[in-house]
Amino acid sequence: MSRCLSGACAGVLLLSVAGCVTDSFLMPQVVVDGPKTLVLGSVFDVSSRLNAGLSDAGIALQMNRVGSDWRMVGTSKSGTVFCLHVSPAPKSGGKKTLVRMQWDRGGDEELWRQIQKVLSAPDESADLQ
Repeated sequence: MSRCLSGACAGVLLLSVAGCVTDSFLMPQVVVDGPKTLVLGSVFDVSSRLNAGLSDAGIALQMNRVGSDWRMVGTSKSGTVFCLHVSPAPKSGGKKTLVRMQWDRGGDEELWRQIQKVLSAPDESADLQ
């Protein structure tokens, strides 16, 4: 494969992962909108809790900021590729955050339960302030 073509392919793959978007030519499987939930706290605080909690559970995340939103890409222990969209909830004045999930292969309910557990855990950084 020529150097230019391989660079272009790598760039398209990187852009698709960073934006949590898959095109049909990159992945024949359909990306499914998964569950979503509203959480108290700012986008930054919720993103930080998710990153720390999932890291503690052995799930590494690639984080990317898009405007006021955070997108977090990772792979569950069962091999499901997922993307968390963390954004300010409409009409909440920045006090609530919407966490929305997309995943491949029909989802992973165990992963969603793990995310809910992380989100419902007390925010330890709030105690330090």
